[in-house]
Amino acid sequence: MIIKSKLSIVISVIVLVLILLQLKAAEVEKGKATYVGSETCKSCHQKYYEGWKKTLHSRMEQQVIKEGPDKTVLGDFSITNPNLTFTLNDVNMLVGSRFKQRYAKSIDGEYYLLPAQWNVQQKEWVQYKPKKDWWAAAAIYPEDWDKRPYSKLCRGCHSTGMDVKTGKPAEQNIACEACHGPGSLHVEQGGKGHIVNPVKLNRENAAMVCFRCHMSGRPPKGDFEKYAWAVGYKPGEDLKQYWVYDKPKGENSYEFWAGGYAAKNRVQGNTFIQSKMYREGMNCFTCHDPHSSRHITSLIKSGDTNSLCLLCHGENSHHAVYKSSISEHTHHKADSAGSRCIECHTPKTGMNAVKWDARDHTFKFISPMETIKAGTPNACNNCHKDQTPEWAQKTVTEWLLK
Repeated sequence: MIIKSKLSIVISVIVLVLILLQLKAAEVEKGKATYVGSETCKSCHQKYYEGWKKTLHSRMEQQVIKEGPDKTVLGDFSITNPNLTFTLNDVNMLVGSRFKQRYAKSIDGEYYLLPAQWNVQQKEWVQYKPKKDWWAAAAIYPEDWDKRPYSKLCRGCHSTGMDVKTGKPAEQNIACEACHGPGSLHVEQGGKGHIVNPVKLNRENAAMVCFRCHMSGRPPKGDFEKYAWAVGYKPGEDLKQYWVYDKPKGENSYEFWAGGYAAKNRVQGNTFIQSKMYREGMNCFTCHDPHSSRHITSLIKSGDTNSLCLLCHGENSHHAVYKSSISEHTHHKADSAGSRCIECHTPKTGMNAVKWDARDHTFKFISPMETIKAGTPNACNNCHKDQTPEWAQKTVTEWLLK
């Protein structure tokens, strides 16, 4: 009887401890913010929601709509092309819509990108079979398209609140909480605190909100080293704890030209941190508004008309580059492409869908000499395609000697 009594006490103590641990875990979980979804954000932030809803971030992942005013399928599946080895019936989700559109098939609860993409501007099918990304070059995943899981290689950046345990996101697309963090506590407190406003972060941590997907790199060694996105990162945290930035090596590579300029898309962060703009305190949202689609790439003002750049560099401004006419600075007619700031200071040097359609963000003037030495596309020959880099270098040198 005594033994049974002691055993009963021990069991009771164990049960009590387990109950206390569960209560403690529940308390911890209660204090941890979870994702509530952009529709919840909309109830208080309708203006920002409606602006975001028109951006490309809101439609990175789309349902398959074949026809009608809400059609989402851009690729022409009616044509014969050796790269097109699947039909629209194989497609369960669309990825992308500006430069290119890729097509995902669901197999046993996981998405895989099918082996062809539609290049939007060129209106053509090309093979999609990554070979130079670090995870492909190192043969971490087989070459077979159906052995490369979308959740591990892409979806952490194409969605919000990606859960590696379930392989599912809290919400499709780059929604509110991708940049502001999980919002449940913010909602519980009536919109008071418990949310990240990147504008209020220090310069580096604020930039990291964008860098998590616009900074080429790879995860550190550990449990998530086979993921091609920063698993676990939340806005406001130090991204470097979750992501190792790629750096220029002084020679041409998949990511960079020898001078450190963009050779592909998704290196905006890598090139931006090399710039004087970044060192002087500028940030991504100095020029871009993620809640607006009024101008291309969500710029706060037009880059095509120089309205954006001349806010800081126009006549009589603090960092003016000319006194009375922009031609003084550009050596081109004021209304020509040669006087468009972005064509010289963010030239197209990187490959997104085709060569060259992605802009460099070092904001440096890329000399024709970089083309002569390393093959880097330069601003002059991007326009003057009928001339040689040597001609461009001679012309620029003559300007400087005047």
